[in-house]
Amino acid sequence: MRLKTTSTSVIGATMILAIGAATTHAQAKSSKRIPISKEAPGEVARVDTVVRVDTITVTNTMYHTDTLMRTVTRVDSVMVPPPPPPPIILPAGFYVGAAFGSSMPTGSIFTPNSMGYIGQAHLGWQNAKQFFGARVSGTYTGLGQDSRFSDIQGSRARLWTLGTDLKLNAPLGRIFGRTPKLGLYAIGGWTYTWYQHLPFELNTSGLALVNPLNGNVFVTNNNENVFTTGADDSWHGVSGWDAGGGLSISWRSSEVFVESRVMGFRPHIDSGVLGLNNGNVNGLYAHQVPFIIGYNIY
Repeated sequence: MRLKTTSTSVIGATMILAIGAATTHAQAKSSKRIPISKEAPGEVARVDTVVRVDTITVTNTMYHTDTLMRTVTRVDSVMVPPPPPPPIILPAGFYVGAAFGSSMPTGSIFTPNSMGYIGQAHLGWQNAKQFFGARVSGTYTGLGQDSRFSDIQGSRARLWTLGTDLKLNAPLGRIFGRTPKLGLYAIGGWTYTWYQHLPFELNTSGLALVNPLNGNVFVTNNNENVFTTGADDSWHGVSGWDAGGGLSISWRSSEVFVESRVMGFRPHIDSGVLGLNNGNVNGLYAHQVPFIIGYNIY
């Protein structure tokens, strides 16, 4: 048994020597020879191979976020206007309006005056589907001068008139399509007129005129017609009446109208101006005939 083991060892050693000789021959160019000694019988040469790999990864990532908040207080001297007032809403049927146009004098004021202008403002009530209504109006009239009286008349005649009228409406419907609506109306009532510098014809029947050419009266046609010049600056007031009609076109809450009426009153003059002592002397009836165009809003 020992002989067999020894033979095996000898064979193994011989093989190792053969491998070592081949390796030595392959590394013949190396300047240093690696000594190989025969190990003790029964031992095998040990070869250790050590591979060391060091991997170091260093990652430095730094994030820095700064948030700065800046508060600025600004004071402006700005006046904020107040909110607009709410719109005026009239009760159902009420309306306000204005008109302007021309006024023709007739009657006792026809000869010494000529056509002038007129302006009007009014407040009324009448629903579109109602036949009856009412209106309160105020007018101002400035009449022209007749050339024959311009030298002695002085300033132009001026008249203020307050009218309270009833109104009768006759709706004609939408004859032009869906809109607008067309209507006719009649109007009339009581008036009060204030006048200044208004020359007018006097009723001189039964009067004995004293000093008729005193600067305040003017006599023509052999004393048949006497006209006062109204040269005084006083305002005189007298009651009267008016009557007329018009045509209106309305849509939504708006209305445009044209109108003409007769405004009648009877002016008077103090008899002292005529050199008499029997109170006021009435003139013949005087009339204004305005033709106006106006606008109403309901």
